[in-house]
Amino acid sequence: MRYLDETLTDLAETKLVLLTGPRQVGKTTIAEHWLKGRRGIYLNYDVPEDRDVILRREFIDPVRYDAVVLDEIHKFARWKTLLKGVVDQRRHTMKMVVTGSARLDVFQRGGDSLLGRHEYLCLHPFSVGELLHGKLLPPPANWLTPGDYAGGKKTEKLWQRLANRSGFPEPYTKNDTKQHQRWSLRRRSLLVRDDLRELSQIRELSLVEHLAMLLPARVGSPLSINSLREELSVAHDTVSSWIETLERLYYCFRISPYSARIGRSVRKEKKLYLWDWSVIESPSARFENMVASHLLKAIHGWTDVGFGEFDLCYFRDRDSNEVDFVITEKRKPIAILECKKSDTSPSKPLLRLARELHMIPAIQLVELPNIDRTDAHFRVVSAHHYLANFP
Repeated sequence: MRYLDETLTDLAETKLVLLTGPRQVGKTTIAEHWLKGRRGIYLNYDVPEDRDVILRREFIDPVRYDAVVLDEIHKFARWKTLLKGVVDQRRHTMKMVVTGSARLDVFQRGGDSLLGRHEYLCLHPFSVGELLHGKLLPPPANWLTPGDYAGGKKTEKLWQRLANRSGFPEPYTKNDTKQHQRWSLRRRSLLVRDDLRELSQIRELSLVEHLAMLLPARVGSPLSINSLREELSVAHDTVSSWIETLERLYYCFRISPYSARIGRSVRKEKKLYLWDWSVIESPSARFENMVASHLLKAIHGWTDVGFGEFDLCYFRDRDSNEVDFVITEKRKPIAILECKKSDTSPSKPLLRLARELHMIPAIQLVELPNIDRTDAHFRVVSAHHYLANFP
């Protein structure tokens, strides 16, 4: 069972559901679980026999099927037209889930005929909260004390295993160092050599793979496209385009700076993180990436199911004062968080930004166990303890 199982079942009763997420994150497993007990069929566009069934539209036969899962359908050049036709023909009699390892949110934009007839969900890797309780918990009423799930040895062990093996089901479950190394290299190769070639016009695949190898060392800092351009000896726009493509394929994600009404704030460079944090060598950068991934998972879940319009940003001013994360709702900051691997002294930039934002909750997350100190607006707490109360 995954944290989106119930949500997927509920949404698929009335809408086409687009379920996306990184390669090997568990989309097929959750979709096949949804199919159980239905008169349905699972079809993978990568499988030649399934591809024939999809292209001939045999799966829309109302006598044989009332549910279908279409996997990797975005690799078909006219997949949007195909989906629109199926929905128009059987929108009242067939339940449909479409999965893919590239972003399928094109129908979120206005003007598409499926607008209002589909739902969009993003499946994330395991988090300490999902492994502990398996629920898509709602946004906390109080960001300083978000819930009742405690820390302790269990969540500490979950966190360490996630740090070493990532949150992807296969390496996390097997928990083997050599297998994890093989899996990590294979995933990057499949993403660059297969997915990238099929879904883009990029020809310099070796340079894109080189870029992918450079990015783990850039995690947690404002990303300089110029430095990457110089190292790869390509144009600025080319690097930008490649990074956007890697984002669409769920290799990395970026968060924007928060700048509303804050003097001397930086408004340009984004910070980059990886979906697979286990390839990051720097312990502090890996820790920050894990926190970013946990927060993004919660924010995507809350936004997708309708709790509100949430976003994840960071803050940095021209004096190099930085706060790792600013969480906003409808573009209004509601909490700020700082990552310190072992420093339990209150962060001065965090306290300063909290004052400028009218004393919104400020949380300093540390990787050390058994840390928890709270006052009226500020908390220093072990990350695994705090994040156990999120999806």
